[in-house]
Amino acid sequence: MKKFFYVLILIFVSNFVFAANNALALKNVLNLLHKNYDNVTTFKSDFKQISFFKAVNQVQEYRGTLYLKKPDKMRWDYFQPEQQSIISNGKTIWYYYPSENQVSYAQLSGKSKEKNLIFILLEGASKVEKTFDMELISGKDNKNFYYLQLVPKEPNTELLKIILTISFKEGRIKVSHVYYVNGDIAKVVFEKDKLNPKLENSFFNFTPPPGCEAFKIPTHR
Repeated sequence: MKKFFYVLILIFVSNFVFAANNALALKNVLNLLHKNYDNVTTFKSDFKQISFFKAVNQVQEYRGTLYLKKPDKMRWDYFQPEQQSIISNGKTIWYYYPSENQVSYAQLSGKSKEKNLIFILLEGASKVEKTFDMELISGKDNKNFYYLQLVPKEPNTELLKIILTISFKEGRIKVSHVYYVNGDIAKVVFEKDKLNPKLENSFFNFTPPPGCEAFKIPTHR
């Protein structure tokens, strides 16, 4: 009975120490993200996106360049497998398909921004902490990277969780895995990222070229 009692104490103490160490490590990672990203107003990065679509059991790879500007501007320019762009000035979002000479657009509401991961990230690390429960988890290379798991605090009909791969050396986000409720998974690898490049507000506006067909999408809710 004594041995059993001592084992219980050992397990309790071990779990307590692990939780304390994990909490300290999490705090250090969040401080690192605050330090590296709180003063960033613009961001540019080449990216490779690998998406798994569960409904059709297919994997698709995309490549392009991402541009962000706080508090609510973004631009995704894809060049593989074909050219297309997603552009937002914070009030309107456009989906442009050059090969079809078509653009779809929608007005953005406050609620739609609250549900969009990119707009949450643009508001800074503090907004992320308020929106997600965070936990450090094990990954493929714990010697060089932190793996930060984010789970929405509020019930979400689309997003299940996010796992960010953060480098020890630079303290920057290198990979993002986004897991959706429907089983889809999107992996985005950031390459040659630049902090605070010069990006004019006009870069996040879109004017359809002559002859381009435009379709309005119902307001995002």
